[in-house]
Amino acid sequence: MKDRKKHIIMYIVLIFFAIIWISPIFVAIEKSLQVTGIKSYISVLTYDKINYFSVVLNSLIISISTALVVSIISSLAAYAFSKMNFIGSRTLYLLFLGCLAVPAAAVTMPLFSTIKNLGFIDSRVGVILPLIAFNTPMMLMMITNYFKSIPNSLLESAKIDGANSLKVYKNIIMPLAIPILANVLVLTFIYSWNEYLMPLLVVRTEAKYTVTLAAQYFMSTTFQSPADVAKIYAAMLLLTLPSIVVYIFSQKYLQAGLTAGAIKE
Repeated sequence: MKDRKKHIIMYIVLIFFAIIWISPIFVAIEKSLQVTGIKSYISVLTYDKINYFSVVLNSLIISISTALVVSIISSLAAYAFSKMNFIGSRTLYLLFLGCLAVPAAAVTMPLFSTIKNLGFIDSRVGVILPLIAFNTPMMLMMITNYFKSIPNSLLESAKIDGANSLKVYKNIIMPLAIPILANVLVLTFIYSWNEYLMPLLVVRTEAKYTVTLAAQYFMSTTFQSPADVAKIYAAMLLLTLPSIVVYIFSQKYLQAGLTAGAIKE
């Protein structure tokens, strides 16, 4: 009976918070359809100054590229920090984690100067490189903690059979790390998709706008009629739709990543 009451209370709490989180989406849908109905969405999709499909493509390229590179770099570094003993490994790992305390806004001037000197202003690469740098420390910490849960006996057995470090990483670590790598890929994708500061700092032409810059563009009109407000809501929904789809379809991988690594050696 007690367990049943606990389950009922749990579901009530979850439903309450679900309503709080979902209600803004329903409000946005309602507002977007209020004046001209579906025409608000058609206006956004056919807007001559901002091409919706180009904007989404730019964000997809940046987010996917960042997620892939971050997962590769952080998994390699995590393997070294968790399974290899070398001088200064602890200090170096703490230095990487210390980067988590540095907000991107605090280094905008040197970051902009570096990107400009490298010739990456108004390019996707100029956005991708800083995103890789700022996302890697967090993902490194996540993967390192997961790799520490993999028994060392598995690695030692492989080395006895003649496998070198690269083969151990490829044939043993990576197959076991699929849940956490999927987690890292999804989280990095979403963080990169929602990034506003880096595109604002680097991108100059409208053809290379990301979804966050396009959203700001739609909201920058000084006078907004009810029809304009409906278009803004429609634009916000259309620009967030791809990330919502990615999150929905990757939810099971996120859940697997949260419960992965529970078995200790």
